[in-house]
Amino acid sequence: MLYVVLAVFILLGLGTFFVAMRGGPRGASDSLHVEGGMGEHLVTLGIVALVVFGLAVPAFVLADNGDHKASVAVGGVRLTKDEIKGRELFAHACTVCHTLAAVKSVGRIGPNLDVLLPTIPTLEQRKAFVLSTILEGPALGKGNMPADLYVGKEAEDVAEFVAAVAGH
Repeated sequence: MLYVVLAVFILLGLGTFFVAMRGGPRGASDSLHVEGGMGEHLVTLGIVALVVFGLAVPAFVLADNGDHKASVAVGGVRLTKDEIKGRELFAHACTVCHTLAAVKSVGRIGPNLDVLLPTIPTLEQRKAFVLSTILEGPALGKGNMPADLYVGKEAEDVAEFVAAVAGH
């Protein structure tokens, strides 16, 4: 499917380039030595087909990228609704400092969560560690992360997301 889409875009680009370099549809028609009736109709039909494909292919690609793909994270991890919300919140406030492959962040100030969290044995312990760090600030008294970046349900969502994806 990807090759078909790629081929269509390449043909669309080449066709558009050809028509543009010939001064538009009339110039393209003249350069193909088509005069009158059938030849002009074929060139016009070709241009219409290029425009239709240029609109249809992106529409199909956008339609195929549905909301169901939002629940898939790095490593094939399936995210819950709360974890999806946590990913959005993490991307908003935490990516500047922390490295986490699941959101393609490469922070340099805070710890690399893909390295740190897998050292914690269970998922629940990871979630508790991240949640306490979000609420209290610096982990184990080290660092300069501000406390209460998120509170309540938002803090829990971020902790759940990070615990689920770190190290994958």
